[in-house]
Amino acid sequence: MDNRLILTVLFVTLSWIYVGTYAQNNMMNATNPENNMTTAGGSNATAAGSNATAAGNNATAAGSNATAAGNNATAAGSNATAAGNNATAAGSNATAAGNNATAAGSNATAAGSNATAAGSNATAAGSNATAAGSNATAAGNNATAAGNNATAAPPLTPNTTVEALQTPLSRAECGTKQLCAAAPSNCDPSSGSCFFLAAKQLSGQNFEFGLSGQSQGYIAATLSPDSTLGGNDTTYVCANNNGVVKFFSTVLNNGKLIKRVLNVNSVKGKVNGNVIQCTFAATVPTPATRASTLSLAISTGAFNSSSEDLGDPITQLRSPPVDLGNPNTTVTNEINPNTSAPNVTTATNNTAVGNNTTAAPPLTPNTTVEALQTPLSRAECGTKQLCAAEPSNCNPSSGSCFFLAARQLSGQNFEFGLSGQSQGYIAATLSPDSTLGGNDTTYVCANNNGVVKFFSTVLNNGKLIKRVLNVNSVKGRVNGTTIQCTFAATVPTPATRTTNLVLAISTGAFNSTSEDLGEPFTRLRSPLIDLANPNTTVTNEITTPNHAIALQQSLTQALLITVGVLGLAML
Repeated sequence: MDNRLILTVLFVTLSWIYVGTYAQNNMMNATNPENNMTTAGGSNATAAGSNATAAGNNATAAGSNATAAGNNATAAGSNATAAGNNATAAGSNATAAGNNATAAGSNATAAGSNATAAGSNATAAGSNATAAGSNATAAGNNATAAGNNATAAPPLTPNTTVEALQTPLSRAECGTKQLCAAAPSNCDPSSGSCFFLAAKQLSGQNFEFGLSGQSQGYIAATLSPDSTLGGNDTTYVCANNNGVVKFFSTVLNNGKLIKRVLNVNSVKGKVNGNVIQCTFAATVPTPATRASTLSLAISTGAFNSSSEDLGDPITQLRSPPVDLGNPNTTVTNEINPNTSAPNVTTATNNTAVGNNTTAAPPLTPNTTVEALQTPLSRAECGTKQLCAAEPSNCNPSSGSCFFLAARQLSGQNFEFGLSGQSQGYIAATLSPDSTLGGNDTTYVCANNNGVVKFFSTVLNNGKLIKRVLNVNSVKGRVNGTTIQCTFAATVPTPATRTTNLVLAISTGAFNSTSEDLGEPFTRLRSPLIDLANPNTTVTNEITTPNHAIALQQSLTQALLITVGVLGLAML
């Protein structure tokens, strides 16, 4: 009887200990708690304003069936029509079209700005054109239709076939024939490593562009009606497609490039190493003001030549709103308010000037995993790399703990080391705020039957979604339940243009057959920190919940009561 009592008490004791331990671990594995008319006199006279069906200001029409359209326009004679600002039509069947245009004589037609037609049956077409004599015709380029700022030039027909660009881009015509934007401001794309965008007006909203920059993936030019990029802004992309240029017309929306058919043609391009250059003609979007004022941006990003996926763009230059049609416009880079030229040299450990922004190109994606020969350690923590760990003194070379190290290579390019215990996967998440799960960049190292399988993902609403990210140089090893991996990655650029991000380490299940990734359980979450500062002390904002401690205490008390009851029962 005594032996059975001892066995009973021992069994109950072990059971409660198991339950308490299981409950505590289960609490630790809980999902993180982020969780603005005048009608003129005369028979049937009508005045119509510029760019509007409504009548213009101070317009006077005289004669039968005369029509005056535009501001301060005067039409005299039968069937005479004056269209445009300050336009005067004199004679029978005379038509004046355009700003400051004057038509004199029978059946005379003046078309274009500042055009003058004199004589019978004379036609003047084009800007500043003058026709004198009978049946004389003057034809000019870039003729503008009647009305204010309205163009008769049709939009371009889309054709994104790329031909070879024979002559490198240059800044020879900057300020005279074309508007130029560059980083640094004195960039000459014919000889230097820099970012350059030129715009030359062809007619109306049709422009010719030249774009140059350094990237292993793509360079892009964005046109925005305001200084806030990302609201379905027209973006032209020239990608390095295995040494030749591949062109994409897209819109930039919420940081993502979405392919669209736009009015672009005459595309030419060349690739020389990591230098991409292209020229193209495009019909640019017409702002609400009917002017050619737009913000310009140059960006770079990753390109997958197999899937033709375009990675998220990293902005290298962003201008205030500028007049594209004015070559004399001086374009400033708002990314660097101190006007210091970004350092575009891509050498390792070369940090760009100005708000920690870099012109270094993003890394080319390659998630092939090689063997990690040397275990991770914390030897360089605080000197060469920033370290986050749980517990804080974790040494990944010898202990069972969670560890994440980050070392800046250049600009937004970093080298990471990740270690932790899991039967499935360990993951490192980078978030612009303390609320994890809003499409936050996450790097996953999974135990795939004893070897590491790497996945680049985004964490959204508690789920890991696989994405092509700028990651390469992956190495990994598995030892029992310990998973360790190193990799290089181009981290997301926060809105503040700094390297401040929240770090998180998580674990989860992995199905090696389907390659499904289970929901992550957060083991460590830091406050907002500067990844580029090795001296940063990283704290874990996740602690053991108080209710879990209380539960453990309750279980202990229950165990003692049980033992007491059993003891009394045996008396």
